[in-house]
Amino acid sequence: MACFLFAFGTNQLLTPAELLAGGLGGVCVIFYQIFGWPIGTQYFLFNVPLLIIGYFHIGKKFIFYTIYSVIVSSFFFDWIPIQEIWTEDVMLNAVFGAIISGIGAAVILRLGGSVGGIDILSRVIAKYYNITIGKFGLIFSACIVLISALLFDAQSAMYTIISFFVGAKTYDTILSIAERSTILIVTEHGDDIASTLNQMLNRGVTSWKALGVYSDAERTVLLCVIVNIEWSEIIRVVKEVDSEAFVTSVPTQKTFGNFRVNW
Repeated sequence: MACFLFAFGTNQLLTPAELLAGGLGGVCVIFYQIFGWPIGTQYFLFNVPLLIIGYFHIGKKFIFYTIYSVIVSSFFFDWIPIQEIWTEDVMLNAVFGAIISGIGAAVILRLGGSVGGIDILSRVIAKYYNITIGKFGLIFSACIVLISALLFDAQSAMYTIISFFVGAKTYDTILSIAERSTILIVTEHGDDIASTLNQMLNRGVTSWKALGVYSDAERTVLLCVIVNIEWSEIIRVVKEVDSEAFVTSVPTQKTFGNFRVNW
């Protein structure tokens, strides 16, 4: 359903109004308008090198989900006809096209994957720098608008900028409501687990020494705050390093300090 919304907003609201989609979709729309190349086919082919980058910098699980969403989204891009259905008002198409596409893309990201394209590059950047995916996508899309203004119509380019802004705000709004948890890990391999979590998830980890009352053995306790979608990745990392570790999760409503939503 999310992939359908992503393609629907582009094909039935943005493109018929001569507006560009955000990110890689905008590049595909430009080539569609110039050469008539199918958007879905372009989207699939352009994503191949980006998926390779994501495989090495983000992780296998994310890429597997993303490959699936790219294939499904590419199908819907070519299956959904490019035509206006609700209104001929360019402003309405710009706003609601961005909202619908943004909701679809953000939901896919919260489920553990992405719609591909600039999402992959944005997530790599968000992993290492404090720049949200929505902001990076807005910067990239602004560059596309400048090109489109030269190739097409300046007024359409201005409407496209409005569409990008609405889409970025929709994106960040949905992602910012992610539920958080405080994770406590009791293990004999604290340094190894902390280092792996820091490298793979870019999460800060606090540790202290503790004594097992029953076993009378020294353990390391690790504390880390995550968004809940990262729970399965936490468990996978812990199992690989210490299958005997104890992990518990406590719901966390608010955080203050250096906490990043790495998507």
